[in-house]
Amino acid sequence: MSDRDPAFYRYAPILIGLAAGVLGLVLIVAALSTPTPQLPELVLLGLGVMATVALVAVAAEGLRRATRHRRAAAVLERRLDDVALFAVAARHDLREPLRKIITFGERLRESLGPVPDAHQDRYAERMSDAAERMQGLLDELSVHSRINDSPLVTETFSAGAELADMVESAGAKLSACGGSVTLGTLPDIAADRAQFRLVAEILLENAIQYADATRPLAVAFDGMERPDGSVEIRVRDNVIGFYPCHGERIFGPLVRLHSRDAYPGTGIGLATARKIAERHGGQLIAQGESGIGATFTLILPRQKASLSQDDPKSTLQPG
Repeated sequence: MSDRDPAFYRYAPILIGLAAGVLGLVLIVAALSTPTPQLPELVLLGLGVMATVALVAVAAEGLRRATRHRRAAAVLERRLDDVALFAVAARHDLREPLRKIITFGERLRESLGPVPDAHQDRYAERMSDAAERMQGLLDELSVHSRINDSPLVTETFSAGAELADMVESAGAKLSACGGSVTLGTLPDIAADRAQFRLVAEILLENAIQYADATRPLAVAFDGMERPDGSVEIRVRDNVIGFYPCHGERIFGPLVRLHSRDAYPGTGIGLATARKIAERHGGQLIAQGESGIGATFTLILPRQKASLSQDDPKSTLQPG
């Protein structure tokens, strides 16, 4: 359905009703005209009457659909307002109580010192861990909800240079897990630089998080320009992987394939990465094999003129 559908549903019944009225008037004039209509004319008049009835029925159905559409739009708008309210609360109001829980929990444990009861010490530790985990979830939800809020500033830049800087910044995390990153041939891309980097960081952190303990982590970035003019960036890794049937499921918000104890995380990162790709008019696809690794493919349009027309918050900048 296109953006013009609401206007169509609003005005089409009126136009059809007018057409049916004009047709009915023509039929009445023809029926009352002299000389008296003969059999062929009567047949045509009968067909005209049937057409008029059909047009009236179509107009009535159009009015019903327009009414349902307006009601559904009103309900959706109220729900979006509720989601926006939650997003604002998650960004601001819910963070302060969590900070206090974490801060005063740490102070309480410091003031009490070693607790002889192992159960009580474990309770305090789990309370602090839960508060920190919720704070991390709120932070990622805040990033996810802000993707559409900020203007999309599109520019042409070197994906290789941006990824090299990102890998350098992640040096400490890679050293901690004994991982390495290889950058292959990478094309120039047209995208929002900050959001592209966020996608790359999410995919790298995802690889670090799900690294296979039996072998050193290896991540490879490469890319190419496709025949249709779009650009493809591939991220291959040798992590624990996933079954091919889960290739779509992993992009769902808050979806986890493993327990939190085995692999910590919020389940928001990949959903955010795909949201960024789709906002650029592109795609983010995942292919995996359990125990072998995964490949994430980011596809971005080469030209962003269409995006600047469709997205009122997007702007174009020269590279």
